[in-house]
Amino acid sequence: MQAQAIVSSKGQVTLPAAMRAKLGLCAGSHIQFELRGQELVIKPELPMSAYYGMLKKYKLNPADLEIEKEPDREFE
Repeated sequence: MQAQAIVSSKGQVTLPAAMRAKLGLCAGSHIQFELRGQELVIKPELPMSAYYGMLKKYKLNPADLEIEKEPDREFE
């Protein structure tokens, strides 16, 4: 999919509606810009809800997650 756009005097560009729809972008969506040589890559940021359950396949033992407490320090 390709499209052309014109950069405004304020540096703004309108993303084509078909591309916004394909990427699931709407008003308020966050995007990332990455410069790769002479190319500008625009990637949508995933909402936190997209990460829900992704670690489910790892069966973690809660005992493995315990962090050893540092001893209290005495202040002078």
